Amino acid sequence: MVYRYQEWTDGLHNFDNHVVLSLELCHFLRENLQHFLVHIVNCHFEALTDAEYMYSCINCGFHPPVVVMDLHRKGVFKLAESDLKAPEDFNGEHDIEGFWNSIHLEMISHGFFPSSVKNPFSVPPSYTHWAPWIGSETRTSGIVLNTEFQKVGTSSSHEAKLSSVTEDRLLDELAKQKVGVVRKLCKACNIDSKGSRFDLITRLREKMKSRQTYDKLFQRGWSVILCPHGIVYSVKFNLRAESPRDFADLLLSWKHMPNVCVYHFARGLAAHTNLRVPDKLPFHPHEGRLAEPTEENVKAAQDGSLKVNLPWLHERMDSVNENPYPVTGSSDHYVLYDRFHEGNTKDPKDILRRIQLVPELKGWLNSQVVEQFFANMRKSNYFLSNMSPSTHVFLMRNITHHYNTVTNKKLLERQLRHGRLRKINISLLALGQAVVAPQVCNKPRETTEAVLNPAPSMSGDTEPQVRVDNKKANRRSTDATFPDLCGPPCEALTKPENILASCSSWCFVPHPGQQQLLNYVLDISRPKDELIVETSSGCLTRADFWTLGLNKQMESTIGNGCFELITKIVQSKGISIYIENLYVTWTWLAPYGCDPLQSFPTDAQRMDIIVLPLWTPGHFQLCVLKPPKREILFLDPLYTKAGFGGQQYVSLLRNLAVKLIPRQWSEKKSFDLKVWFSKPRLWS
Repeated sequence: MVYRYQEWTDGLHNFDNHVVLSLELCHFLRENLQHFLVHIVNCHFEALTDAEYMYSCINCGFHPPVVVMDLHRKGVFKLAESDLKAPEDFNGEHDIEGFWNSIHLEMISHGFFPSSVKNPFSVPPSYTHWAPWIGSETRTSGIVLNTEFQKVGTSSSHEAKLSSVTEDRLLDELAKQKVGVVRKLCKACNIDSKGSRFDLITRLREKMKSRQTYDKLFQRGWSVILCPHGIVYSVKFNLRAESPRDFADLLLSWKHMPNVCVYHFARGLAAHTNLRVPDKLPFHPHEGRLAEPTEENVKAAQDGSLKVNLPWLHERMDSVNENPYPVTGSSDHYVLYDRFHEGNTKDPKDILRRIQLVPELKGWLNSQVVEQFFANMRKSNYFLSNMSPSTHVFLMRNITHHYNTVTNKKLLERQLRHGRLRKINISLLALGQAVVAPQVCNKPRETTEAVLNPAPSMSGDTEPQVRVDNKKANRRSTDATFPDLCGPPCEALTKPENILASCSSWCFVPHPGQQQLLNYVLDISRPKDELIVETSSGCLTRADFWTLGLNKQMESTIGNGCFELITKIVQSKGISIYIENLYVTWTWLAPYGCDPLQSFPTDAQRMDIIVLPLWTPGHFQLCVLKPPKREILFLDPLYTKAGFGGQQYVSLLRNLAVKLIPRQWSEKKSFDLKVWFSKPRLWS
């Protein structure tokens, strides 16, 4: 009996009883996959490695609301389409775990069979056994779609003319990227020559589907879906020419269809996907357009005056619609063009599929994130192109997994500031977003230490749960995450529309979860530069909160953050308000002498309330202007009997009021307001 030595605890990896590698060398090879000679041994090592292949972003979670899709045409395994046999009575459903387990088995079996012997565990490409990869939490189930067998067409009377166009000529003509040349090529093949260059190329590709012997590498490739942060969520290794069907297969295999899909042929993807599911249209409303395709909307989009707000991309909405997206709460699903291809279509209605129409996406969404991923993969194209199909797909999934891991680590370090990982424990919420989690028995569904590699906590303190997502209002926690901490009741109470002026807030006692969070934020033993909150106007660190919660002078940055929250509360009551920046009001005095009106909104005279925070050394005061009543309030908690401490501002503020509305204004000071004295003296 031959004993197979395979003890990783000794730091060794046995390939075939002849090649034995140290684990350190295997990890080195993992980082240097571009060297072709080592890929077989590396595949054997990776196949025996327990990798989860989650394919999810720490910011977007398992269900990204916005995705970008494209096809990589380089680094493609060789395959003649004539080798593929069209199946009969097949619905395109594949067992994803079964397929990838068979790929793993082939990689492991390489160590048992020499290259001169046929491997009985090899997995050849076929229409009935060739599944994409989608993370287990992102896909609907263990059954996914790959309907490429339906791309197979039938011959036509024009095939002879099409056959006269050689592969070299087609490559040469398409590389020139001139509409006129492509149009002539279409005419030579008796194909409709009207439309954009992209439309013409699409027709050519559709025509070529009937050519079983046509083996063109650039037409095939692997289709990928990424989130805007550059994390790959799905990858599909195409057996035939690309079409919207490939991405429809992936999206229809997802548990939740993203709210916004960005693709270079948006109209084709929307039409194809909706035709496949006519009873429940995946892309709606307006067939995935941002607005109804009326002449008025098209003209407004052309003029640049049409804006379509999608506020649920920033803050989850409470939807009553059927099947709302778990992250955003919206049941709308749009498909838009990426910036590079949005001008390729001649259909005027397609202008309603442009990213610039959405303020929440304009300037933020990088629609070229897929191209950047492809550029990163360029170093692997050569050796991937020379592999067998099964080895190719195994390594591609593995390389992409490590790419995702590195990208997630960079995202996490950027969020938490470099050097903080050693003092925190990173966990995942129910929807897959990373959080800074307490070390309690009721942990979230899964820790991400295996993925993100944070060092274990060096402190015995229980740390509160803090999101690391850079879109602070874009996600919600779930009830079951931490029952001891704040949940939906606290969330409902602290919504701006639910907050009212009440004396009860003066004696408010936080519950244990809130007190725990407060203690964590104000802990002077923790790093002062740690990012705690990100607002629309800036970032607040622990040091900023120290100036607010401890016995110190308040820093203006956190003061502006508090006033930003007050602005939302007041506006939720239907009251228009403007609060001046705390850094600005000091510049109104000498020696700067800046004009206050320069920083005011143009409609300031129509505001219900204008609040001016004023600073004098060691102290803040407030001046409140009420333009509708032409009333000025000078409020100062330290001068409730004398009136107002910031006398150097008084004449300036009176002149400012008259400039806003050139009429007589009434004035009130602290002692004129009875409610001012009813508050317990806890803050003076």
